[in-house]
Amino acid sequence: MNLFWKKTFGSLTPTEKLEKEEAELLLAYKRYCDIEASEQLKEYTQLFHIVKSAEFKEKKETLKNRKFKDTEEYRHFTKYKKLENNSKLKLYYQVLQSPELKDFLTFKGTDEYENLGKPKLVKKDPVLNKYRTFEKSRAYKTFVRFHNSFVVTEYEKLKDLVATEEFQKSKTWWEDQNRWLKTDEYIQENRYYELQRTADITFYETTDPTQFEHINDWTMTFEDNFNTKSLEAEKWKNGYYHRAKTMKNLYSFVNEKQAFTDGENISVANNMLKVLTSSVKKEGIAWDTQKGFVPKTFDFTSGLINTGAAFQQKYGLLKVKLRIGGAKDISHACWLGTDGKLPHINLFYYNGKNIIVNNYAEEAGTVTAIKEVIKGIKPTDFYIYSLEWTPKELVWKINNIEVFRSSKLVPQEAMFVTLGSFIRDNQVGGPGSLEIDWIRFFKK
Repeated sequence: MNLFWKKTFGSLTPTEKLEKEEAELLLAYKRYCDIEASEQLKEYTQLFHIVKSAEFKEKKETLKNRKFKDTEEYRHFTKYKKLENNSKLKLYYQVLQSPELKDFLTFKGTDEYENLGKPKLVKKDPVLNKYRTFEKSRAYKTFVRFHNSFVVTEYEKLKDLVATEEFQKSKTWWEDQNRWLKTDEYIQENRYYELQRTADITFYETTDPTQFEHINDWTMTFEDNFNTKSLEAEKWKNGYYHRAKTMKNLYSFVNEKQAFTDGENISVANNMLKVLTSSVKKEGIAWDTQKGFVPKTFDFTSGLINTGAAFQQKYGLLKVKLRIGGAKDISHACWLGTDGKLPHINLFYYNGKNIIVNNYAEEAGTVTAIKEVIKGIKPTDFYIYSLEWTPKELVWKINNIEVFRSSKLVPQEAMFVTLGSFIRDNQVGGPGSLEIDWIRFFKK
């Protein structure tokens, strides 16, 4: 695949910009998750459901716009005042408190009361005449009309009602034009909008969570940013990895010009791992498919490290930021391998001329290679190479641009990471380096 035009027209994001965007996305994701788990968002969400409910809106409308005259209390109070101001009812209560009525009612309870029905006696007796006059008076007739009547009963009931503390509070409340500002609902609504204006809630509500789906899909299982003073021995071992302890690990192949050293060609400094290839003669051993291990004098030294003893994984997403330096006629590789020779997946392979991504596997006794040559970018520039490995396919990307996809011969066993540089017999070689800024492995 040729990335020249994608690079030229900007669809291949520059590595530095891509890293910055991904770092910002991770920070945004962390912030989004922190807010999502916060008590602040919990409170805001609860208030949202309250404040935005139809019930709340209706209640707010009532509390803000309803007048005292619209209330049941107003109807009771108006009726009470009407009765209180009724002249006849006023007269009734005047009569009810008068000594004349009290005296008359006492008299009415005596046997002499019957004499009021005898006109001749009433005419002759001034006392009877007085009582008879009172009985015929407007005052007494008003008393008789209202005493124990529904009107008085209702008036007394209303009088007691409007005198209660609860009624007076309600009346005062509904007459207050600023009552909405004193309600619990106002406090809730004000708090809701206060929270809505905060930086975190604004960020949360304006952030599209779908942009985090890729992050949510993966969990990091292995990482090395090379920010220590030396290679971490608990993560990496020198040479090839073999499960069998009797197998040698520091060897090369007979068609190679470099001897692998026990860490002398591995440098960790300034947050960078470098596999260094040097023009130094060294005695070592080489693997010959016919003769086995044989001694050999090598013209170069280089480094090879693997995670086989510390970390292996079946399926996942491998991402590595790397480049090469120095002489170009050296092979450099970052690959996934197993205890055996195959399967073998190159995340990055530079053969001295081209960048290649490929997969070697054995099928029915035959070794098959599937590869793609990458053109249009310089191996001396930093790029982020990634491989997504699922049970059904392998997908290679460079700076998030897909460069190759294969559903053939997909490995179905755990594999480990190996990094190294080597010089074939047909390569000139020379001092050079494979430089790795960071490496990360994820699982679904």
